[in-house]
Amino acid sequence: MRDDRKKIGAVVATAMSVTIVVGAGLLALAGLSYAYAGRLGYLPWLLVAAAMLPLLEIFSYFGRTHPSAGGVVGYVRASLGPRAATVAETIVLGTFTLGIPAISLIGAGYLRQVAGAVSVTEGALGVVTVAFVAGIVGLRVSGAIQTAIAVSIVGGLMTVGVGFLCSAHPPPAAAVALEDAAAWHGVLRAVPVILFAFTGWELTAFLAEDMRDPRRDLPTSIWASFVIVTALYLFIAWIVATYALPDDRWKVAPVAQLANEWLGAAGRGWVGAIGALLVVANVVAAFVSVSRAIFAAGRDGLLPRFVGRLDRRGAPTRAMLLTYAVFVAVIAAAGLGAVRIDTLLQLAGQNFFVLYLLAVVGYVSIHRGGARRWIGYVAAVAVLGMMSLFSVEGLVYCGGLAALGLWLGRPVRTAACAD
Repeated sequence: MRDDRKKIGAVVATAMSVTIVVGAGLLALAGLSYAYAGRLGYLPWLLVAAAMLPLLEIFSYFGRTHPSAGGVVGYVRASLGPRAATVAETIVLGTFTLGIPAISLIGAGYLRQVAGAVSVTEGALGVVTVAFVAGIVGLRVSGAIQTAIAVSIVGGLMTVGVGFLCSAHPPPAAAVALEDAAAWHGVLRAVPVILFAFTGWELTAFLAEDMRDPRRDLPTSIWASFVIVTALYLFIAWIVATYALPDDRWKVAPVAQLANEWLGAAGRGWVGAIGALLVVANVVAAFVSVSRAIFAAGRDGLLPRFVGRLDRRGAPTRAMLLTYAVFVAVIAAAGLGAVRIDTLLQLAGQNFFVLYLLAVVGYVSIHRGGARRWIGYVAAVAVLGMMSLFSVEGLVYCGGLAALGLWLGRPVRTAACAD
C-alpha cells in the first residue's frame, strides 16, 4: 500500500466502484420494480438515485479531505471523535463480515447456471477464494482484470438492451399517466426493493490508501461510477417497464427475458455468463474493501495490532487472511444450516444505512455554521426514511454492535493516547 507503482488510478477505482455497487441482483430487480409499479417501473430507480445525491456529495467531501483505509470510520473519527469512530468501526466489522458472505451465497446460485452441479456452499467458497487470491496478487493486476470485467458487464447488459430494442415489437400498452395515484402507490412500494441496488459506495471509501491520489481519485470514482451505474439501471428498468408482457418471467428474470426475446437460448446463456461475472467481480471488489477495513481496525487497536501491519511488499496480507478465514467460517455455518442466508442479510443489510447516518451527522457537525449543512439535512431525511424500513431483529443487532463499540471506545481511545 506504500508503493505508488502498485496503486490504482481513477479508472480502476471507478471500475471497482461499479463492480461493488452492481451485483447480480440487477438481473432480477428491474422485474420486481415492474411488478410493483407497472409501466412506471423505472421511476423508483430515478427516485432512489436522486435521494443518493446528497449522500454521495458527503462521501465525496470526506474522500477529498480525510481519505484513509478506515473509510467511513475515518470520516466519523475526523468529525465526531474517536469514541464515535469505535462505534462505527464495530458496526462496520459486524456488518461486512456477515453481509459479504451472504452476497457470495446468493451469487453462487447464478454460478450454478455456468458451473453445473456445484453446490451453493461450494460456489460461495470458490468465489471468496478467487477474491482472496486476487487480493494477494495485488490491485495493480487484479484491478486491471476488474476493469475489463466491469467493461464487459456494463457493455454486455447495454448490448442486451439495445439488441432487444432493435428487435422488439411496439410496446404492448400505452404509458400510464403520471397523475395516476394508484400507479404512484406502486412506485413508492418499489422504492425499498431498489434501495440496496444503490449501496456500495461506503465500501469504495475503504480503498483510499490503495489509490495513487485518493483526494482526487476517490471523489472521481464515486461520481463517475454513480453516473455509469444509474444510466445502466435506468436503461434496463425503462425497457422492462415499457415492453414487459403480463408474464411472470418478466417479473422474475427480466434481463434473461430481454436476451431470450432477442437471441433465444443463446441470449439466456449470455445473461448467465454476465451473472457469473457480476458475482465474481462484486465479491472480489468487496473482499478487498473489507480487508482494508479490517486492516484499519487492527491499526486503530480495535483488533489485535498485528492485523494492522503490512508485509514486506507493503500489502495488508494478515488482514486479508483474517478476512478470508471469517468469510469461510460464515459460509460454512450457512452451509451446515447453523444460520440462514436471509438472516445474515436481515442482520447486516440495513447497517449500511446506519453508517450513512453517522457520516451525515459528522458532515453536519463540521458544517453546522455554513450553507453546506443543508446538504447534510437533506441527506439525513433520506437516510432516516430508509431506516424506517428496518426490522426489529436488525435494530437489536445494530444496537448491540453500537453498545459494544461504546464499551470498547474508552480503552481504544486510551491506548491511542498512550501511543
